[in-house]
Amino acid sequence: MRLSPTMAVSDELRASFTAWCRDELFTPDVREATRLVNRYCDLQLSAVYRDLGLAKLLETPKRADELPAELGFVDSASITLRDALRRLGERVGAVDVQGPPLSATYQHVKDPDDPAEELADIRSAIGKLGEDYTAATDFIDFGRDSFVKSLKDDPDYMDKLLSGRMSDFAELWHRATNADPLQDLHGAMGARVIDGLLDKGSIIEIGGGTGNGARHLFSHLAAEDKLDKVEEFIFTDISMRFVLASKHEFGKKYPNVNWGWKFFDLNKEFEAQKVPNESVDLVYAVNAAHVAKDIVGFLKGCHGALKPGGHVVFAERIRINQYEMAPREFTLNLSIYHRSAPEKADYRPMHCYLAPDNWHEVMKLAGFSSCDVLPDIEGLSGDFPDQYAAVIVGTK
Repeated sequence: MRLSPTMAVSDELRASFTAWCRDELFTPDVREATRLVNRYCDLQLSAVYRDLGLAKLLETPKRADELPAELGFVDSASITLRDALRRLGERVGAVDVQGPPLSATYQHVKDPDDPAEELADIRSAIGKLGEDYTAATDFIDFGRDSFVKSLKDDPDYMDKLLSGRMSDFAELWHRATNADPLQDLHGAMGARVIDGLLDKGSIIEIGGGTGNGARHLFSHLAAEDKLDKVEEFIFTDISMRFVLASKHEFGKKYPNVNWGWKFFDLNKEFEAQKVPNESVDLVYAVNAAHVAKDIVGFLKGCHGALKPGGHVVFAERIRINQYEMAPREFTLNLSIYHRSAPEKADYRPMHCYLAPDNWHEVMKLAGFSSCDVLPDIEGLSGDFPDQYAAVIVGTK
């Protein structure tokens, strides 16, 4: 594998990637949609607060882990409720939050206003930005409609959707991960960084899902006449439905690429799944790495699979506020798989998504020689205060 001379992210790549994000990727529509979706999440959480009668339950201060039994929810719903209540406290003022973020108590302060009218206004505003943007609000709406069912009546319900086992909602999930511009941009970011890092080499994509990462990468490379950069591409996922669908799509569209297709569980050892040590030049993932239950263990597996000088490239949602629930987690927190990724380690205080400093720490613990978080988050904060997307690069 032939890489840039520093064997890590160069200042030139960092600067050009940051400029591209600022000037081309994070368009005014993307920034406005991000603001609107944040507000939409707050309003739908207010609706759930009213639906569940939480004002009555929180007349006296209670921890989130005291609520599932009173609501008839599964025990792990405490994570869902904790994140929702913290967000309602910080952004809506419905509850008073006291104590450390992960073990705080919550007490009712005021009833949220009926959000129906403002929800309709935001749906209209989102629609004016473009039909694809409505995928974000549709996904949150699905979460509200499925809230009690997922936490009480059918706890596996949301996992069936996310893993492709529920074909009735395949289009909803595909739109949420590909059509939604706020999600689709993750794949575009990953593709651009890989192009800047890799001269030639083999790539394994972990958790390829509905194909956002591969779709963007090969579209980008084809447009630049650089498909020969990829000597082999191994597409993996825990869902064989997704693997076979991607094989049908990409194998047909790019017949000259040396493809590999396989089932892979990122919570199991690489070698046990026939990914040998020092066998690939780059490990790629788009919004997948964060679901590892043992993030350091997973990264050690990536480190072992990489050839010397190789990279992991993870296009990820990041937490700027380390303890804030992301809007998509309105629905994702209904998934046992999403909310069960362990937390409370110093380097990972919340389940799933990590803050930039957390990524630096876990990469170091896993043995990587360097970690870069792109673009320049601080440099963009003035232009895009709600920025949430980044590419994490770890170098062996």
